[in-house]
Amino acid sequence: MATLINFGVILVFFYIQKKLSEFRDIVRQYPVFRRRSFPIESLESASEFGATRAAFVAQKTMFGYVKTRMGTSYPEMFRDDVMVSSLKIATLYHYSACLSDLMIYIFRTLSSEYRVPIDKCIAEASAGYRKGLTSNLGPDDEIFNLEDACISFRRRLESAQWDEPFETFDVFSRSPKSLVRWAPIADEFKNLDQDIAENSVTFTWIEIRREFNDLLNLSDSHIQDV
Repeated sequence: MATLINFGVILVFFYIQKKLSEFRDIVRQYPVFRRRSFPIESLESASEFGATRAAFVAQKTMFGYVKTRMGTSYPEMFRDDVMVSSLKIATLYHYSACLSDLMIYIFRTLSSEYRVPIDKCIAEASAGYRKGLTSNLGPDDEIFNLEDACISFRRRLESAQWDEPFETFDVFSRSPKSLVRWAPIADEFKNLDQDIAENSVTFTWIEIRREFNDLLNLSDSHIQDV
């Protein structure tokens, strides 16, 4: 009897290993958002930080919310082509909102605390936003309008009150709402989950802001060159 039980445990173990392996293979089709921690010593590196961390937040919160809602059926959804396509485009739209919020925060911080000229901040943020989106667009993402997104972000930049102090909560206002808007979840569940889902994004930004301020190391000489 003990031998049969042990054999059954081994079979279950190998079954779980097989399923985990299949799940990892499926997930690999999504872009990997790497977090690289280097000192931020230029506007370009600040922009790169924004692109990578916004991608991290977008993927973490979108996949986390969908996984929580779907429970044990989460791995199986990757076998549904329609669901996979929906999740990919939802994450891209969510990323555009995360990137918008973080770029605004980064360059308003550089403007107010490091005296980087406003026009330079707007130009670099706009270029970084486009570059971040372009690097995450796939060949099947025609549904996402890159130009419209960039125009909308440019308007947000130009309408910001650069000469006035800003509230962090006000800056990070679009990404929490975009998670609930774009997640491929039924509206009835979204209505129930709204506060929790939005807070998951808001809380994730806390560590990203702390990391940004820890890595920020713009020298006076560099600022003068700008």
